[in-house]
Amino acid sequence: MLDISHLTVKSGSKTWLDDVSLTAAARRITGVVGPRGSGKTELARAIVGLIEPAAGTISLEGEELGFGDRQNFGYLPAERGGYPNMKVLDQIVFFARLHGMTMGAAERNAITLLARLDLSDRGYAPLSQLSGTEAARVDIAALLAADPDVVVLDEPFDGLDAVSAELVFDLLRDHADSGVPVLFTTDRWELAQSAADDFAILSHGTIAEAGTLAQLQRGGVECRAEFESGARAKKAAAQIPSARAEGAHVAFPAADAAAAAALIARQSGVLSFETTGPDLAELFKERV
Repeated sequence: MLDISHLTVKSGSKTWLDDVSLTAAARRITGVVGPRGSGKTELARAIVGLIEPAAGTISLEGEELGFGDRQNFGYLPAERGGYPNMKVLDQIVFFARLHGMTMGAAERNAITLLARLDLSDRGYAPLSQLSGTEAARVDIAALLAADPDVVVLDEPFDGLDAVSAELVFDLLRDHADSGVPVLFTTDRWELAQSAADDFAILSHGTIAEAGTLAQLQRGGVECRAEFESGARAKKAAAQIPSARAEGAHVAFPAADAAAAAALIARQSGVLSFETTGPDLAELFKERV
């Protein structure tokens, strides 16, 4: 578990982060979502030790991190860069070796990652010959090649098309499942919602809200169930608070999806059930 506690980051008279506390759990992907200028990049840099906070601590598995304790952290900065004339495979191996990995292990990991990212046929091409989205995938491969203990990505969706984003986050999901905290920052609300398990909404350097999407939607969800007949729907609507029957459908508000599912489970003749709630962008507007 990566724990950020009461973190304050300043630059001159500018306060980028103000008393920020956040936990990124192992085996989960945490999305820090907010508009440009909200302090996301400063948070990522502080986690990996590139900037010194004015106050607060950052701990991993209960141990406060100091200088030199982030040797095997994986970091993808918002400003991407590589070696244009170096072959893709050599580049990934090079970055893995910087973390102390043996040549053999680095090469094996690089080959595996290129296959996972649909880049096997590009391994011996110089980086300059790759398209923008291919180069963005190489950045992810270079980040993960050393099997980092913590993964921090600043604006990882930049440069990725829809197919590439799916490949990348499938890979990050597997890395998280191995027991590693994975944290990313973004201003792209819809993509964050599809990729993360836990969320923190960052606004003007402070955490406005944090939790799972269901927890953030605690104001309630809208529910809709389809029944075998209008009669079944009408009977169910009479037993569910604030429900309304609409032909063979019943619509009603609920405190959360789990509570709604429990209500529907007690009814007969249910064909389908779904819930909808405010998305991250709507939640940001509500809470900030």
